[in-house]
Amino acid sequence: MNDGESQRLKILLDNASANLTKAIADINQGQIDAANGRTAYFDRLTIGAGAVIAAIVSFLGGHASTLHPEWLLRCSLVSLTLAMLAGLYRGHRYPCYILQAKKVIWDEAARHYQKIKGENILASSNPVDLHTGNFINKEKLSKEYGLADTELDTEIKNEIKKRERLLKEWQSAEVVCLFAVGFAMVSLVWLALCTF
Repeated sequence: MNDGESQRLKILLDNASANLTKAIADINQGQIDAANGRTAYFDRLTIGAGAVIAAIVSFLGGHASTLHPEWLLRCSLVSLTLAMLAGLYRGHRYPCYILQAKKVIWDEAARHYQKIKGENILASSNPVDLHTGNFINKEKLSKEYGLADTELDTEIKNEIKKRERLLKEWQSAEVVCLFAVGFAMVSLVWLALCTF
């Protein structure tokens, strides 16, 4: 391959790399925006459920007439309370999930850095320890990196399990919150149709 063709391919690779970096940044920003919107949505649902409970209690205090069927009112109040609790729990666990996900990314990047650093030292002809000025024993270093890599793998697997558990927790809280709010809305409309 001639120098012109090699240079052309390098330019194409640099352009592709720049486009990939931009696409990754756009996807990351989109995920951040979506997560912020989703958090705000569940915060509003939680506040709304509390407001509806307050409105129902105020309505019942101001009207002597009873609502029929009474069990439907109780179901609505329980469902709204469940929605509030699930929304609060989701709001509490979601930041823990984000921090855990970032910790996993950091651990994986640190493991990759250590691996490349070790390979770089082992590939050099006469590696020198900067602290002591002595030559580095490649066999000893290879064993140490192997042990460290095994420990990091175990730690990363544990961190991933924790991340997945947190993911299931806040996703389950979202589902409970949505179903509870939906059930409460249907119950209250049904109650209104039966009573008025």
